[in-house]
Amino acid sequence: MVFLISLFLFSLLPSLTFSQNANVSCPLDFNVLSQLIQSATRPAPNSDTTTECNYIRDGLELVLSNYLQRTNSFLPPPTSSESCWVAYQSLINTFLPNFDIRKSCGFKTEWISQGCMNITTKAEFEKLVPKKTLNDVVSSCNQSLENNSPCASCTATLSTLQASYLTGLSVGNVSDCTGYPKIYAAAFANIFGPSDEGTAKCLFALEFSVPSKSGSKKKVVILVVLLVFGVGFCVILGGGWLYLRKRKRRQSYVERVETSLEFGLDSISESTTLVRFTFDDIRKATKNFARDSIIGRGGYGNVYKGVLPDGSEVALKRFKNCSASGDANFTHEVGVIASVRHVNLVALRGYCTATTPFEGHQRIIVCDLMKNGKLGVPEVLEKYVLVAVLCSHPQLYARPTMDQVVKMLETDLSVPSIPARPIPLVAEMNDIERSASSSGSGQLSSPTGYQPYTLENGRLSDHKEEGIKSSE
Repeated sequence: MVFLISLFLFSLLPSLTFSQNANVSCPLDFNVLSQLIQSATRPAPNSDTTTECNYIRDGLELVLSNYLQRTNSFLPPPTSSESCWVAYQSLINTFLPNFDIRKSCGFKTEWISQGCMNITTKAEFEKLVPKKTLNDVVSSCNQSLENNSPCASCTATLSTLQASYLTGLSVGNVSDCTGYPKIYAAAFANIFGPSDEGTAKCLFALEFSVPSKSGSKKKVVILVVLLVFGVGFCVILGGGWLYLRKRKRRQSYVERVETSLEFGLDSISESTTLVRFTFDDIRKATKNFARDSIIGRGGYGNVYKGVLPDGSEVALKRFKNCSASGDANFTHEVGVIASVRHVNLVALRGYCTATTPFEGHQRIIVCDLMKNGKLGVPEVLEKYVLVAVLCSHPQLYARPTMDQVVKMLETDLSVPSIPARPIPLVAEMNDIERSASSSGSGQLSSPTGYQPYTLENGRLSDHKEEGIKSSE
């Protein structure tokens, strides 16, 4: 009889134990995980069962890290296992309805209270792991783990710790040896604790927020702006480089030309007193090309009055639209003119060729200044005009030869009288009478040649007509 009573009581023990465990409250604070889920902008995972179970296990490790931080214990008491699973199931139902944690993921009730190598407290963990290794964990993980670089450094240190010291057996796969280093680091090594989003993302692979559409658009705009500025900067940099290269090549070319000109003038300078002025000398002489210094204007440039450092007054011809390519011919011409001495040529004092950043290429000749703007007496100028008129006479016999022209210009030989120009046949009678009033005779221009004529009694008489009358 006693045996039957004992057997009956023994059969009731499992049900009594389960009833007691269900009545024990869970010491784990699932509100830590609940607050992160409620503030999340990331939608609930809608994946396969394996992925969902991984989220659930990682979330439980975060709650266990919070429990370790508060109590220095890795695991809740075995008597609270059932109540902890019930509390966790209640939280999971808020975003994964009809998903039974233990049935779907294969978790056993007692696994939540059984861990790695029978380590249950902080003291036992720190006794197993050397102090130096724990200091390395603090050095690597005691910072914000939101960014990739700090997170990678921290997880690498934790992996080394687990591979070196936590190689024993684990009970279940809820809080095994791979999870202990993360639980410890989040609780004691990281200043922000397990409730920080960056810590949860790095150590427990729980990402509760994703970039919003507006954030994505903002990043795209920033990327486009940076790209535009980058391209613009490259274009400006390339353009500047090309400009400097072109400018350097142009300066090198000008220097080569100027060097060749200097060598070209060596032979001329030996026999002349030609001076090559600098552009600064010319600028000072003309008071920086002041308008008051202009004494003449022409199609090829202006003429300025200037004063050289020795006090002598000169006239400076500044040519327009010059380029360095024409300096060779210009230098040669200047040298030739300087080597010629003539009474009718103004003495050439010097010249200037230069390239400046603002004025461009300059070409200037320096001559003696003729007072009152006159190159000679009026008789000399009149002689030049008469020679020009004689050379352009319509009758060939009246034009002088080149030898005669040179003699008239270089000697005191007088200019002969200019023959009268023939009157065209289309001229009016008044013009003919006015032309013949002095001599009474002349010549008419016709397709067959010049026809002589005389004016008798106010009537034009042709010599050809007279011949006809006489024959009659």
